[in-house]
Amino acid sequence: MPSTKRYYTLQEIAALLHVPIHQARRWVKLFLTLPPHKTVRIPAEALPLLRRAREGAYIYRLRGDALLAFVEGHTAPPSAHPPYPDYPVLLREILQEIEACLAEMEPPPA
Repeated sequence: MPSTKRYYTLQEIAALLHVPIHQARRWVKLFLTLPPHKTVRIPAEALPLLRRAREGAYIYRLRGDALLAFVEGHTAPPSAHPPYPDYPVLLREILQEIEACLAEMEPPPA
């Protein structure tokens, strides 16, 4: 079910992207133009842009101007297949498979 939230906090964005808070803060400052507030409220529409920044930085290992061009859509991904696997996604899939196996191995309730 899609979320109905209109704004996210910096901590929520970091959790959704599976990155440290300082990295999420850096990307918000680089790629979004937000009005100054005491608390950072990131609109839900900005989430795909930040996900693209994560993809460029973690999967394609882009930095600096190359990452900026990738996020803004000026360049395509460097190759059809990413050179590096997305380890957090792989680990989550493995964990889900392990949890499913453990659930199957539990004895039925008496």
